Amino acid sequence: MDTTVARRPGRRRDESKDDAILDAARELLVERGFDGMTMDAVADRAGAGKATVYRRWPSKVLLTVDAIVCGGNFPMSAQDVVDTGSLRGDLQSVRLGRPAANSSELMYGLMPAVRENPELASVFHEHFVASRVRLMHELLERARLRGELRDDIDLEFVAAVAPAMISYRKIVAGLPVDDAFVARVIDSVILPLALRPVHQDAAPDHQG
Repeated sequence: MDTTVARRPGRRRDESKDDAILDAARELLVERGFDGMTMDAVADRAGAGKATVYRRWPSKVLLTVDAIVCGGNFPMSAQDVVDTGSLRGDLQSVRLGRPAANSSELMYGLMPAVRENPELASVFHEHFVASRVRLMHELLERARLRGELRDDIDLEFVAAVAPAMISYRKIVAGLPVDDAFVARVIDSVILPLALRPVHQDAAPDHQG
């Protein structure tokens, strides 16, 4: 007796269609902002059925977040960041302030909605703030194992400083986060808070 259970037929997920949908969402966010972007418009521009879009992304909020996150190749953990041998080098390679998508205009189109939409604000916080706090914590822990950090450091506090400053600048102040700003945050705020103070090995020789 044949007891083999037949596999249920199913269609493979079309990754190229995913890319087309995400590209369409990015374009519409730049052109119309979050409120003006609709799932119908995304489906139409991507050449996909509306059901296909909703099957992959049940809400416009989730589609928006994926469109931005998937567009920037932002590292999700310290394992994705090359160990440069120093905390400063690691942070510079991450570029915490860069928009996660390929255009600053995309972030500007999203920010007004983040300020006004509690659901979007919550998802934005998880993907753009909390995820960066976790990454910062991992990079600080890596630096601690290298012996770079001060003994009295509060890792939880320091890990939250840069993401909080960047979020304030983007969301509250509505200002761009460029390379110069990121460098100032790293050199003027994070490193002084985190690194072990450098002491002279010997006192001056006062002979006379």
